[in-house]
Amino acid sequence: MNHDDEKLTAIANFRTRLEAETASGLLVAEGIPFLIQSREAAGLGPGPAGASILVREEHAGQATEILRDAGAIEDDA
Repeated sequence: MNHDDEKLTAIANFRTRLEAETASGLLVAEGIPFLIQSREAAGLGPGPAGASILVREEHAGQATEILRDAGAIEDDA
């Protein structure tokens, strides 16, 4: 499979990369592959911090549910 063809979707946004890494541990425990996209890692000096967790589209629902159930993200009210 060509990894360039995989469609990723952001399932959660966090204020810091550390928060995203902490939450992603829940996905590791469930065997869900993910990617953390962080503006902090760009190394471009001061700027907006933050990070997002991205997963394959087929894992988005399950991954979102895992993070919600653990209180890592809030319910969409």
